[in-house]
Amino acid sequence: MAEKGEQAIYNFLHGLVVSVVVGGSLHTISKSLVANATSYKSQAKEGSCISSLIDLVLFDNEETEKGDGPKRTTEKVDESNKSAMFRFISDSPQIQRAVHLLCCATGLIVAFLIYGVQQEKIMTSEYNGEPFRNPNFLIFSNRFLAMWIAIGVCYSQGILRTDCALYKFSFCSISNILSSFCQFASLQFLSFPVLQVAKSCKALAVLVVSFIILGKQFPAFEYGVAVVVMAGAGSFFYIYAVTTKGSGEPTNWSVGLLFLTAFILLDGFTNVWQGHLNKKYKTSQWQMMFGVNTFSMLLTLLIQGTDNSLLETIFRILGTPALLADVLILCTSAVIGQLFIFHTIAVFGPLVFTLISICRVILSIVTSCILYGHTIVPIGWLSIAVVFGAMGWRAKKKSEARIKSKPAPVEMSIQTKTENNSA
Repeated sequence: MAEKGEQAIYNFLHGLVVSVVVGGSLHTISKSLVANATSYKSQAKEGSCISSLIDLVLFDNEETEKGDGPKRTTEKVDESNKSAMFRFISDSPQIQRAVHLLCCATGLIVAFLIYGVQQEKIMTSEYNGEPFRNPNFLIFSNRFLAMWIAIGVCYSQGILRTDCALYKFSFCSISNILSSFCQFASLQFLSFPVLQVAKSCKALAVLVVSFIILGKQFPAFEYGVAVVVMAGAGSFFYIYAVTTKGSGEPTNWSVGLLFLTAFILLDGFTNVWQGHLNKKYKTSQWQMMFGVNTFSMLLTLLIQGTDNSLLETIFRILGTPALLADVLILCTSAVIGQLFIFHTIAVFGPLVFTLISICRVILSIVTSCILYGHTIVPIGWLSIAVVFGAMGWRAKKKSEARIKSKPAPVEMSIQTKTENNSA
């Protein structure tokens, strides 16, 4: 267990160094070119593929900066039209909407139930007598598939050119892939129920990171909810550790909690930075999906290339049908779940999505307990109820505040982006 922990920490640090070097280099090059923009523009060949690519990656959209570009507006979703596809069931708009919501909830829950089961299976099972220890390949495969879907949607909508330089997505891509690595790695040392409860602590990380980076402050109830969630999660961890001690369940709380803490903080930064880009550049959800997944795919590809694990992992997966099937199911379910997230938020709003997500997490924990034999005592379930009850109340308060402030159009909730990143 100690050797496995050392290897996982080494892999994390290796990915951290490679990612930071790439992100820092892109930032430095961009700043240098922007400072000498006049000289660069005069030397660059107009219309050449290379200059267009450099402009896309390193420069903000000049037309947007000058105010000459097209103004992107977010129109309110016409829910009646969205639910009209179910008119074959009933002529009643209320019934159509109810069926639509049921389909969204079912699709989202099933997709992420499958994803959670596959996630735990791949990281805890042995294939041909050997465990699978390359989370970076799973992240790469997931982001690769999601990137091409996002490219297709952005191209069809004519929004492939983002208003901000693409390299700015690399910062949240770095935190995204490192948080995903920590999520996968933590399953080698802690159980799936512990991971799911730990994700709820992300709210506190968002509050802290937002204040440190953007100087942003939140209503008092946000901090109160974060404290309640942390207390409930801490109680669950303690109860679970005590009740499973000596049960034979493979755990290493010191290494596991280290990865969980890194996961929560990095995921919090991902949320905050995505929110910053969304607010400053009016980045759409599909552009965010395109930018983040593109850099995440390239970074994980580079990380595996520098540690010589890419080809070895590809040959192993292709030579192990069971592992290949599990990886394909994992990636497919993650991307389908991501699409359901976008659609559910766009049509029904963040409150409904949050309530569905709470049900999904609880069902994921129950499913994991049934399939993998995890045991949670009644007081442990009480702690879980406190955690997710507080999250549900928080979502309700935010929804009420949003309604009172102004009739704003339905937009992508910053909180929900972590669902996409974690997938």
